[in-house]
Amino acid sequence: MAPGPRVTTARVGRRAFLGSVAAATLASITPRAARAEDVFTVGVLLPADAEKATEVSRGAALGLDDANALATLFGKRLRLETEADRPGGQAGRALARAGALAVVGGVGPGGGGETLLQVAADGTPALNIGAPDDRLRNESCERRLFHVAPSVAMYVDALTQFLVDQRKLARWAVAGDGSPRGAEIEAVARRSLARRGAAVIGDAAAADIVLLAADDRGVDAAVARAIAEGRPPDRIAGIGEAGLRLPADRAAGLWAIGWHYELERFSARELNGRFRRRWSAPLTETSWAAWAALKLVGEAVVRAGASDGAALMAFMESAHPFDGHKGEALTFRKWDHQLRQPLYVAGPRKREDIAGQLGPFAVLADVGGKNLDAIGTAAADSRCRFTS
Repeated sequence: MAPGPRVTTARVGRRAFLGSVAAATLASITPRAARAEDVFTVGVLLPADAEKATEVSRGAALGLDDANALATLFGKRLRLETEADRPGGQAGRALARAGALAVVGGVGPGGGGETLLQVAADGTPALNIGAPDDRLRNESCERRLFHVAPSVAMYVDALTQFLVDQRKLARWAVAGDGSPRGAEIEAVARRSLARRGAAVIGDAAAADIVLLAADDRGVDAAVARAIAEGRPPDRIAGIGEAGLRLPADRAAGLWAIGWHYELERFSARELNGRFRRRWSAPLTETSWAAWAALKLVGEAVVRAGASDGAALMAFMESAHPFDGHKGEALTFRKWDHQLRQPLYVAGPRKREDIAGQLGPFAVLADVGGKNLDAIGTAAADSRCRFTS
């Protein structure tokens, strides 16, 4: 038999096979391309302070872009719905009515944390990006509330770990401003120092360091008083990024912070650079927390298929590792839903070293290391009892 027909038959079979493969491939792709995206709303509460509101908005926008870079590959997309935070919980309820999968907020003096507590109590998961109150992680904790922002206990532990364990400064004085936040800082400092064999002493002149136990709004005045009393800039300490906002000519103090725009390791340089290129502004601690919150929600949607509050909570509670560009896998603690994370201590530069994008404060140390439960409220000491 001549070979021609056999060859012809083989060619026809191959064409039919390729055609069937193409048809099957088209069938598998076309529905996905034509299918409408699954859209998930994330609510964002904006504080009354315009500068802080801008930081929240910018951080959330960058986090949204990063989350959607992955989510859209899977036919999903996140969108933001914003509300101005205000007393009474109306803003949180408005976001819940808008169908928010989660609500992000907690920034601003007073009320921010309370709004999130109400949101969580009403049934919508909430991510706290700004309220450091230990009470929110202890006796007032809510099962649906997760804390991206560090707590007062974490900030103070970072300071004592650095200043007592590394710099051997064991005698502390406390300069309080009479505010509830000041009282909270002092109480936490006394416990943290005692654990390290250090103490608060009554003679401020004999102290190795003075801790400014002040509300954010009183930081500038507290620093000015300490300087007027003759304190060297590196013998004053405080918590949070309020101290880093002091003008260069008044920069003083060692500050425990959650982020710094000059961090470079672990891809922090890339994240800081993207933020600065987009807005010509530094990535602050507040902006970082907003970015991280949006990324966390995005990961829950993509990696766990979370489409409701229960699934989102299950993902957060599963301790799935999150890359916050801090060099360690970040996870939420089971007992109080606080995000484990390294913190940093920043101190003032010499004025002649401040130039270009180098600000008045430089990062002196990162704190936490491999044992991220060494800063903040330990499980044995937690007063949080989730009720649902």
